Amino acid sequence: MTHISASLLAADYARLGDETQRAEKAGVDSFHFDMMDGHYVPNLALTPDHLRALRPYSHLPFHTHLELDNPDHLLSTFSSLSTGMIIVQWDTLTDPNRTFDKIHAQNIKVGLGLNPDDQLEDIACLFANIDLLLLLGVYPGFGGQVMQPGMMEKITGARHLADASKRPLLIAVDGGVKPENATQLVEAGADILIMGTALFQSADMAGTIKSIREAASLSQRH
Repeated sequence: MTHISASLLAADYARLGDETQRAEKAGVDSFHFDMMDGHYVPNLALTPDHLRALRPYSHLPFHTHLELDNPDHLLSTFSSLSTGMIIVQWDTLTDPNRTFDKIHAQNIKVGLGLNPDDQLEDIACLFANIDLLLLLGVYPGFGGQVMQPGMMEKITGARHLADASKRPLLIAVDGGVKPENATQLVEAGADILIMGTALFQSADMAGTIKSIREAASLSQRH
């Protein structure tokens, strides 16, 4: 079954606890925390304190996406927090494997994020040391954007490289994900669909999740 992760970037910040519980009740599988510093992207978003504050509101996995200029400087912050995965952006790393080792040493899974214009060939050699590849369908910083063209081909390419590596590597897609393209995304090779605006601005979140699962089930990969 396709994994659906709720991106809290699109939630009502005045009611984050309630929003977290609403999404869990509606049927999501995990929560995605975009942490932005105003430098790597022109926006400010969630912080480690949000992880700590929201943990009592859900038993589901928390995934942390560091959209920061200096992710290595903050990695030790997460040793006492209940995040199951830290995702770092490829173009912020000076020594990728060292960063991955620091994350794994905290018993936390590693994700690697690629922007729409980052090339798969540049990072295929790193597959042995990551648990998830995050393909951004939009340029990071703001929710509600339309998915960039060429994403289906990029997901397919990533799937082929991941399968060839013989690693149980998950592929996630974030940005522009909605019920209308869920079947195509899963068919192309996505395992995890990260959704923000399409979920939190839906009048019927449970119905939206159901429609996504039904659409994804039409993929020949299921």
